[in-house]
Amino acid sequence: MLSKGRAKSGSLSGSKQDERDLSRFFANSLGMLCIAGTDGYFKRLNPAWENTLGWTLKELQGKPFLEFVHPDDRAVTLAEVDRLAQGGRTIGFENRYRCKDGAYKWLQWNANSLRARRQIYAIARDVTPHKNLEREILVTSDREKERLGRELHDGLCQNLAGIAALSAALSRKLAVSAESGAVEAAGITRLLNEAIGHARDLARGLHQVGLEHLGLAAVLEAFAANVRALFPVSCTFQCNRPSLGLDPEVETHLYRIAQEAVSNAITHGRGKRIKISLSFRNRRGVLSIRDDGVGISKKSLAGISIGMHSMAYRSRSIGGALQVRRLAPRGTEVTCAFRLPPNPRKGRRHAR
Repeated sequence: MLSKGRAKSGSLSGSKQDERDLSRFFANSLGMLCIAGTDGYFKRLNPAWENTLGWTLKELQGKPFLEFVHPDDRAVTLAEVDRLAQGGRTIGFENRYRCKDGAYKWLQWNANSLRARRQIYAIARDVTPHKNLEREILVTSDREKERLGRELHDGLCQNLAGIAALSAALSRKLAVSAESGAVEAAGITRLLNEAIGHARDLARGLHQVGLEHLGLAAVLEAFAANVRALFPVSCTFQCNRPSLGLDPEVETHLYRIAQEAVSNAITHGRGKRIKISLSFRNRRGVLSIRDDGVGISKKSLAGISIGMHSMAYRSRSIGGALQVRRLAPRGTEVTCAFRLPPNPRKGRRHAR
């Protein structure tokens, strides 16, 4: 009896010591540690949460954690929680959490669960500075592309056009006076006109002309035509209806995703047939780029390439979901699903 009592006493003492160790670990960890229930509430948090978001631990535990998640991220967050509840694991999942001052911060999660206890054990870290840097790099890149496109169109193209005009005039003079060199001058004019066409095609690819006024569908159709003119590939575009007044930033990101996917299909996939499609249904939009190339590599699928990283970031920036998959027997498909605005912008033509 005495030995049993001592054993029981020792067990209780060990349990208390474990709890003290766990409390000490939670209190001193610099990472945002948490234990959450599959019922949607935080069960335990450490002070790093309050330092990062501004809410007290009591405030965070007093409401369903989904209420602190950005509205655009709630659906994917709920799906991730459901997956964890079934015994899955989470590595590198990202969503936005609301701070007490109303701002949002990007959190990156690693989590595991115990189905028997209906609990999720997770650590989050604030990656907002990294996200801001990504955004700044993309904005700078887009701005530089726009600048180069304008320089090509307004500078080089105009200079070439002037030279072509002078060459044409010289060719006519030589032909009238029956002097030698008329045929050569005509050949120079033809080559210059071809160079002007190529330079303008390049300028259109860098500078998204007409996106603000014509809409995404019209510009993607022009982009497909431009690809056919520049490369020995078949590139088509189809849209089930004109886009419904998307925000200019959303259209810019979707356009750049299409550009990157097509560039990958030509450069890495070595595809000969590329199909760009834009569809709208049930308040959702889907941009799709399919090719018949060799198929995306495992390294690129792992998200290591800069192009993949850029497309994924652009998709997240508009609250969308990017999916890249190999097709059978060959080829790659890139899709970006995104929500349509509740109140579409009006007053803009969507020329085809």
